[in-house]
Amino acid sequence: MANSNHSVARAGLAQSVSRLVLGLGAIALVGASTACGTSRQSGLCGDANPPPTATGDVQALDQQGDAAFAERLDRAQAEAAIKAWEQALKVDPSRHDLRVKLARAYYFLADSHLWMDYNIDGKEAVGERMSQLYKSAANEAEFAMGQKYPGFRSKYCARQPFSTALEQLDKDAVPAMYWYAAALSRYALMTSLVEVLNQTDRIKAMMELIQRWDPAYWYYASDRYLGGFYTKIPFPSGDIPRSTKHFEKAVQNAPNYLATKVIFAEMNATKAGDRALFQRLLEEVIAFDLDSAPEIKAENAAEQKKAKYYLDDIDNLVDTE
Repeated sequence: MANSNHSVARAGLAQSVSRLVLGLGAIALVGASTACGTSRQSGLCGDANPPPTATGDVQALDQQGDAAFAERLDRAQAEAAIKAWEQALKVDPSRHDLRVKLARAYYFLADSHLWMDYNIDGKEAVGERMSQLYKSAANEAEFAMGQKYPGFRSKYCARQPFSTALEQLDKDAVPAMYWYAAALSRYALMTSLVEVLNQTDRIKAMMELIQRWDPAYWYYASDRYLGGFYTKIPFPSGDIPRSTKHFEKAVQNAPNYLATKVIFAEMNATKAGDRALFQRLLEEVIAFDLDSAPEIKAENAAEQKKAKYYLDDIDNLVDTE
């Protein structure tokens, strides 16, 4: 039986899902602006090459961050990696590659360690830090794109359509673009319906570019995203067969990345009212041997906890009527 903390957390989750449904529905009905506004406080449209604010050995700090992040299953190590890379960027702000690492680390800390505090343990105050981490991740990735691709920055800051800015990129932009899109998506969900409306088109545009340039990136991330997207669009019923096709492709090609099955269950199986699919996917996640994919053990450990959390609430999450 769910405890009171689970009940509080589920209320927050339900609100987030409602924002997503309403936001995507409104986009489908009235359309969202494709014009690209100024940077969301990343500073990209200010000084793209800020001066150093500290001294130190950037290479040593980078290696220190790498070593700590390799042990990110331990929350203290994830925090240590962030601290090292933040310090490295103070020494050399031009290192756009470090910004991408930092974006991933911010996202991981929020999506894995803080997710547990917020949802499973019901620590509502944690939500504010999660939101800030997602925002920081999006900002760092956005800044990295602008530093590496001056043409992107020029079009973006001139308020050209976002699609025009994206035309200035190439395949090498995929890592920054992915962490930008992924973090922006989570930040929007935790912020407001307006933010969802403002960001959905640009997130989808980036994911579609990733699918074209590097579909296997981050364990078939673009298919995972589109699988979720088509549970909502066209509004309100979505396109479940199309969604299923994307999710199944990601699962087939990257079966060891457990987040795909968790999101497949959370978004597709719940929308379809498919209790058997929901249960099968989450039980597969729970039964997975974490040591069989050591490079993503930390991410998968978090997904196993999410799977147990959702499976415990199957009666509330899957309406089979």
